[in-house]
Amino acid sequence: MAQIDSLVHWAVENGALISPEVKFAEISKDNIGAFYQKSDDSNTEKLQGNQIRLPITLAITLQTAIESFQKDSDTDFTAISLKTTNINSVLKLYLSRERTAKQLPSSFYKPYIQLLPTLAQINSPYCWNATEKSYVKGTNLGNSLKENIAQLVEEWWQVINLLPETIAKPEQHFINMKFYYEYKFYTDDDIYKYFLVDQDIENWTSFSNYLWSSLILKSRSFPAYLLKSAVNEDIKKDEAMLLPLIDLLNHNPTSKVNWSVSEDKFFNFKSDSLVSGSQLFNNYGMKGNEELLLAYGFCIEDNASDSVALKIKIPEDIVEELEINNIKLPTIEDYTTSVVRTEVESDTTSLNDLSKTKRDDGVLFFITNDNLPDTLIQVFQYLVKNRWESNGISLRMKLAGLNQLRNALESKNALMNTDIPKNSPNFANIKIYVQSQRKIYLANIKKIKRLEKDLLTSPENKSHLLTLKNVYKKDIKFQQSLLVSLGVASYDAIVEAQFQDQCWLLYLIRCYNRDEYLNSKDSNELGDDENYLPKWIKDAFVRLNKETEVAAVEVLQYKELYQGLIPPLVEIVPEVYNKGRWTVHELIIAAKLLDTISFVRGKEQECILVENNL
Repeated sequence: MAQIDSLVHWAVENGALISPEVKFAEISKDNIGAFYQKSDDSNTEKLQGNQIRLPITLAITLQTAIESFQKDSDTDFTAISLKTTNINSVLKLYLSRERTAKQLPSSFYKPYIQLLPTLAQINSPYCWNATEKSYVKGTNLGNSLKENIAQLVEEWWQVINLLPETIAKPEQHFINMKFYYEYKFYTDDDIYKYFLVDQDIENWTSFSNYLWSSLILKSRSFPAYLLKSAVNEDIKKDEAMLLPLIDLLNHNPTSKVNWSVSEDKFFNFKSDSLVSGSQLFNNYGMKGNEELLLAYGFCIEDNASDSVALKIKIPEDIVEELEINNIKLPTIEDYTTSVVRTEVESDTTSLNDLSKTKRDDGVLFFITNDNLPDTLIQVFQYLVKNRWESNGISLRMKLAGLNQLRNALESKNALMNTDIPKNSPNFANIKIYVQSQRKIYLANIKKIKRLEKDLLTSPENKSHLLTLKNVYKKDIKFQQSLLVSLGVASYDAIVEAQFQDQCWLLYLIRCYNRDEYLNSKDSNELGDDENYLPKWIKDAFVRLNKETEVAAVEVLQYKELYQGLIPPLVEIVPEVYNKGRWTVHELIIAAKLLDTISFVRGKEQECILVENNL
């Protein structure tokens, strides 16, 4: 409590204006906030309706860091900051150095810096032990931890190598640099020990201290461009700043707040969501549970801003086709309001080259309970496109794409661990996070099923669809041949015996030989079964046959299936299987055709043929 009072006193002494209605206090262990207590005589003219007004001279900015380092060196730290992949790298090093025993006693910001939380108090999943990390495996968070750390290590490595010799470094500086070459071999337990057990704040160029300062900025910073109108400085787009006192306010996503910088060079905080006797909240913005957990160490139940990220690798030819059809792929800038720049964008780099570079590792799509992006669906539909489908998205592409996306979401959902021990220190947060992720997956799986059902039941589409169940029901001669040859007396028996693929191959060859049945002298005796055989399937078979050169290796691959399936049928049911051509060549073409004109639906893996409607 004394440290909180010290910070408030420091801020007021240096020009901060705080409403008498606002009191800063410890809310719970390691959690400081502010309470609002309505008072009739609390308003002052200087506050101008705000609860807190902070002179911008108290803000900790990149310029603050540059000036601090340049006092100890004749090196241009502005130039160094512009060489880094993160514009805030120098600011991060400044924070790490400023809290050391050598710097802190004389630091202007001492009351603020000594109140900043430690890595352990932040409780970010980056610093969890191996057991706790295992509970989030299969989630976005579990998948991104190592990747995020790797990116941060590269950022740290770059900036510490830019430090000039004239800057006094800790004794362990060169030992610190070994981490860059060794961390890839660290286990989760090694990482935990390095970050928390062995951390030494005096060793300010170490990666663990850089991680600490990165999390401080991630959890407490404001966009520095807010000051642009009040200072005569070139503030880069992604520069961050810290606002002592104001950043003590806790987060409420429903709180209505206003940030502004006035002409008298004050940063003003005003909340319109005041409840007497309750906390005075800030609003950190629309942040999902993953971002909240990584940066702040907590989650929110029923978080409307929560999302699931899907990273999809898209072949460049598909990207070009999407662009031709005016389907815009998202970039990370579409999703984030982060003040941390992740990469330098050269003025000479073309937009197309830059977009391609960003796509090499995959395109990120974010889904929520209420939003399954149309672009994500379209990407999956283009990914299943075959060479016969052009000029748009065919019905088969729509159905197959939806099923591919559904399978992807179901696989992701199945990977998540729901067996979380209650005695885990982070049980509550992990449970909230995992349940929220699952809720998003299940909501969108349900949405995809509904979209699929609408397509399948549409009167416009029904005439273009063919199921094996309908084939079995309508083609009586084919049905009887299956009973005699395969011993299946019903469609359910086909499914149970897993003969669906064999039946489809036989049926496709039967359709190919359609004219042989119709031209047969005894066609009248065979009934109307052969009249049902779709001409579009025969035409597709003929086309694929002309376009395909069957390789000798394929003949060897299909020979065993052919020998076990077709010759016995020719002998047992010659009126069906001894009409036209039934060689191994036709069997191979049938298999290729099945892949070309069908999609596989749901958990039952039902194969449905789709006539090209483009």
